[in-house]
This record gives sequence, structure tokens and C-alpha cells, in this order.
Amino acid sequence: MAFFIVRFHVLNELNFGIIGYGINFIMPESTHHPFLMDKFNRPIADNRAIRLDDYLTVSYKEVTEDTSTDRVKQSPLRLMLRAIGSPAVVVNKTWRFISTLFNTFYLPNQRKRLQRLKDIGFIETIPSQKQLWFGAFDMLRYFISPGAASYYQTKGINFTFHQVLRLLNDPSGISDPVGIRVPRDTIICHLLEVVHANPVYDLQLLDQFEDGLDEMEKQTLQMLEKKHPRYHSITAITEEKNYHQELYDYVRQYRQNPAAHQMVRASGTARSNPYFLLAECMFGTLPSAFRYFNRLPNNFRALLKHALTEKQINPTYCDRWIVAQFIEKRLL
Repeated sequence: MAFFIVRFHVLNELNFGIIGYGINFIMPESTHHPFLMDKFNRPIADNRAIRLDDYLTVSYKEVTEDTSTDRVKQSPLRLMLRAIGSPAVVVNKTWRFISTLFNTFYLPNQRKRLQRLKDIGFIETIPSQKQLWFGAFDMLRYFISPGAASYYQTKGINFTFHQVLRLLNDPSGISDPVGIRVPRDTIICHLLEVVHANPVYDLQLLDQFEDGLDEMEKQTLQMLEKKHPRYHSITAITEEKNYHQELYDYVRQYRQNPAAHQMVRASGTARSNPYFLLAECMFGTLPSAFRYFNRLPNNFRALLKHALTEKQINPTYCDRWIVAQFIEKRLL
């Protein structure tokens, strides 16, 4: 049993509504929230089963094997040409970018996809457009960008140039952090080209489409067999040679049991910052990310103030069972 004391001022800041100068909590370390089930009777992958130790352990795992790819071996010009791809690839990515722009401004398409995610059971409440846009901004600044920058630094990869390659390879893939406006194959390409610290969020996004997970497994296998139509452009960006095999194995495992142990990978030194780690716990799965979005103010002035003044993730908008683990470990 883990016994710890949480003082009043901490709980007040976290908006837990508990009054008193000291409250004793008794919590077994093995306690997990039960998994909810989706409409397909599958357990929903969520942060309810996340242990901080899973993230902290993998963060400091020493890698001795050389896993470098063409991304760090070829010249920048060669990589840029490969990222652009053949004329057929250019036509395909251009069409998907136009589709993303259309979905950005044609809200009925977004609502239809959000409603499907809600019907499946991933979303409890659909956020407003204001909450989605500012939530996406938080996801970028608190989680995606610092995590990627830290990871690329450990690989000796220039962060800015890497984003240029991603833009050339798939412009729609960097235009929607939330993932409710992009076509199916943009999400799949994103998963294939970007080495993910945890791919669960994007796998859940693929359930927006009837054949999303089928195509994900199929196209990952095509990458392993070097038969994917965009193999040469994708491998100009992917920076770990074992990634596609690990991703393929996890996709098959996820399809059998979404509640299985998540594919958590190293993310540079970013997890040494507890606020980054808290953001990762909130934005790593679709249900937890949308709970965060829904807790944001639904007022433009308040959201603007939030965006301008809060430089690190605010625990008030985070799940209390995750925040409790940080308090227990004295990280917050």
C-alpha cells in the first residue's frame, strides 16, 4: 500500500474540491481503473491503465544496436527528392491536402467523424471548435513539438529540416494535429513515417473509417515487404530501421486487444520534465485527449488568455487519476 499526504493548497490548485489542510489517501499501487468497452465490445485503450514507471523506465533504456537508416546516411538533397516522390505520389498527396483543407472549413464532415468516434465510445462529449483549435495548440506546444525535438536531438537529426522533409512528403500530415480533418491514408502515412513514442491515439483515429485498421495493418506489411507505393519517400524520413516491424507487431496486438500493454518507446530526455510527461499521459490516447479538450474554457477570451499565459500544461485540465500518480511520486 502506498500512503501519501496531499496538502490543501495543491488540491485546491488542481480543482479537486477537497477542503482541509492535510488529507490522507490510501491507494494500492496496483489499483487501475476498469477499462470501458466500445460499441464493438472491445476494451478502450485509455490512460486509466497508465503507470508512470512504464514511461520512466523506457526513457532511460540504453540502446546499443545501430538502428540508423537512410535518414541520417544520405545527403539532404537526396532526402528531399525522395520525400517529394514520383508524379503519382505527388498527385495523391496533393489531393489529400486539398481534402484536408476542405474538411477544415466544411464543418459537417468534421461533425460526422466526431460523432462516429463518440458512437464508438472514444469520446464522451464532442468539444466545440474553439476547444478543438486551442486543444490542438496545447497538444503541439506541450507534447508533440518538445517530444519530437528531444528525440531528434538524441538521433543527431536537425528538427527544422526534418519538418521540411515531412512537409514535402505529406503536407496534409502536418496540418491537423487532432486528426479529424485528414483522409485515412494521411493518418496511416503519418504512423509509417514518424517513429511514434506511442501510436495509440492515431490507431484510435483510424476507427473514424470502416477499414482504417485493416488498411493500417496491410500498409505496414507492405512497408516490411518493400512493396508500399510510397516506400522510398517514407523511408527517407523514418529514422529507425526496426520501427515498422515493431509497429506491425503492435498493430496486430492492438487489433486483438486494444487494452494490451501500449507500445511506449523512448522519447529523448523530454520525460525528465514532469509537465511534458503529464502532457504525454493526457494526449497519448484519444479518450484522454478529448477529455482535456472538453475541460478547456469554451470562451474565446479565456482560451486566448490560457494560450498566452500558461506555458506548461495545467493539471486542472488533466485526469485526476493521472495527476494523483504525479503527486504520489512528488513530481508536481
